[in-house]
Amino acid sequence: MKIGLALSGGGFRATIYHLGVLARLAEQNRLEEVTFISTVSGGSLCAGLVYAQSGFRWPSSEHYLNVVAPKARELLTTQDLERSLIWRVLTLLLSRPLSLLETRADDLSDLLKKNWGITVNVRDLPEQPRWMINTTCYETGKNWRFERFQMGDYVFGYSADPPVPLGDALAASAGFPGLIGALALDARPYEWFKYRRSSPGGDSDSREKERIQPPYPQVHLWDGGVYDNLGLEPLHNFVGGWRQGIDFLIASDASGRPDPETYQPGVKALFRIINGVMMDQIRSLRSRAVLERMINHKDAGGFLQIGNTCEDVLKNSPKKDDIPRLCPSCLSAEEAERAEKMGTTIRRVTPAEFERLFRHGFEVADYTLYAYHPDTFPYIGYVNSRWGKSAAE
Repeated sequence: MKIGLALSGGGFRATIYHLGVLARLAEQNRLEEVTFISTVSGGSLCAGLVYAQSGFRWPSSEHYLNVVAPKARELLTTQDLERSLIWRVLTLLLSRPLSLLETRADDLSDLLKKNWGITVNVRDLPEQPRWMINTTCYETGKNWRFERFQMGDYVFGYSADPPVPLGDALAASAGFPGLIGALALDARPYEWFKYRRSSPGGDSDSREKERIQPPYPQVHLWDGGVYDNLGLEPLHNFVGGWRQGIDFLIASDASGRPDPETYQPGVKALFRIINGVMMDQIRSLRSRAVLERMINHKDAGGFLQIGNTCEDVLKNSPKKDDIPRLCPSCLSAEEAERAEKMGTTIRRVTPAEFERLFRHGFEVADYTLYAYHPDTFPYIGYVNSRWGKSAAE
């Protein structure tokens, strides 16, 4: 089976949740079947962390459980990217007061290199699985992707085999406006082309190319979540469903959902509309499109929504009779809500926070995939898993 993974944004909340999802796949030796990975923001940080602990190769399931996941837990519970970023800003302010207005993307890239060992260029990544790192291009308003063999978007154009540091691509993908900011990328050193008959979300591997002049000398690449916080566009289109090379699509959504709040005038209201209402609506439309393919077209896949409890999922599935047997051993509704409500930050997490989010990601994947695809994904149970047993010791 060929598995496509879409790992959403959501800061370290998403990073750790996705690590738990990957652990569920690894328990069944499914990581070896992953052919495509599309990531945004916290999902990009998750994949970058996984690659860095595997010699920048996609890990085997065994290596993931024994080496990658434990090392990721150590880094995320001992190192604080957010505090380090703030400290660098304060230090720089002493010599350059106006630097407060500058982007922090370069600083984040440098921290990822020093603290996480993200030392390679994007073009050094392996061909398989095909990893797509999603950002939002300010100039075109489109989804700009970094991949091993190219970068760009269908409006601006593409550049082949660019020597861009992987840390820069991850920082751009996670560069939330106002917190980290855009990565400024100079387009002039590269050769650019477009695919003939190019279209958004299409598979461009075999198309003819034509040389172009870049429309701007520089592009500014923001958080990929501004455009598509689920990272679904590269793996799904509204007409044809899953892209070629994917038999089973897993969308891991740790975006979280905005709560109702009292009106606050001015900038806060504008931020609420853009960051809350509009982005949540975009996420909702994309998730509905994917679910529509699964329900009405029988495209195989699973949508793994943070905050969903075992009972939430099973009561609407063919496996509702298993609620008394399976759900008591899973996280409670209160614990699942605590995982979902963790802030979108890149601060150091406590061991308890890591365990809650990691377990929640594992369990949501476990009971959601079992509920609709029991023959392909039999139920394991976190407490029975290798990771769960080691955590209990």
